[in-house]
Amino acid sequence: MKKVNHNNLIEISKKINNPFSRETLLTNIKHDYGKGIFLWHDFGNGIASSAYDYKLNDDYKLHLSSNIAGAVLIFNLSNNIKYFFKDNKEFILKKNSFFIGLSSDKFSVEMHLKKNKQYKAVSIGIKELLFLQLAKKLEKLSEIMQETKAVNRFIIEGGYMDSYQFELLSYFENKTINENTLSNLHLESMALNLAHYTINKIINKCTNNKDFNMEKIESLKKAKQIILSQYAQPLNIKNIANKAATNECYLKKDFKQYYGTTIYKMLQKRRLEVAKELLEKDFSVKEACLKVGYKHIGHFSKLFLNHFKISPSEYRKKINRL
Repeated sequence: MKKVNHNNLIEISKKINNPFSRETLLTNIKHDYGKGIFLWHDFGNGIASSAYDYKLNDDYKLHLSSNIAGAVLIFNLSNNIKYFFKDNKEFILKKNSFFIGLSSDKFSVEMHLKKNKQYKAVSIGIKELLFLQLAKKLEKLSEIMQETKAVNRFIIEGGYMDSYQFELLSYFENKTINENTLSNLHLESMALNLAHYTINKIINKCTNNKDFNMEKIESLKKAKQIILSQYAQPLNIKNIANKAATNECYLKKDFKQYYGTTIYKMLQKRRLEVAKELLEKDFSVKEACLKVGYKHIGHFSKLFLNHFKISPSEYRKKINRL
């Protein structure tokens, strides 16, 4: 994959300096890289929003960095987005899902984006001191923020978006900059409403799951990361628990309660999704089967058929006909 810095990907087409340090920016994706837009609004109160909608003409590793500590709420409205951090940890943000990411003042990340796929998301950035006030009901938030400064990031998963979040996100659909002050104020109010609602949603989730303190959540996230990144290995609950530094009995119970699925089902889903991608890249059924950790093609084919409603051999033929 080609590497590109986010600042080199875009070119400014319009900029508006509003009163009281408020700024609005419309940028286009450079033709060399693809097609689309990136809108950015700084509200001048410690909060900024951005929205992008674009396709790239090649596979890219998009590098982003920030020297401002705080939090960012990211809402993914398109294809899955893969984030890769300095410590080689990976996080996948699913379509129509969101998370809150905490970052240090030396934050950097790579987004791995695929050729000709639509990427569309809205984000709201909040400076550290303001976020600590807004989300103070989150257990051990100050301690987590301090730890974030040492490891550069911490992710609080939100899950899938609800109808109210989708309604608020619809106000970010406008692809142009409006110089009307009242219109900009309306957009700002929608962003603040979305941030307020989403932070409360996370707080309520953590409050309703009182057994899940930040330390336990971190162990569950480690277990999920092991599944997503080490799916080709012969994983079981015991070795996942050892790698995640937790008790296997608690892990089994807590994982299902927190993620709404079992470890086995998440592992199986991950393997099948990767196998599907391999078949699309012209790997044989046997190669795809072995590469994702299955030993028997018959068993693999049955799981694939049950999950995707088409056999792997038929799916491969279908792709080759396109």
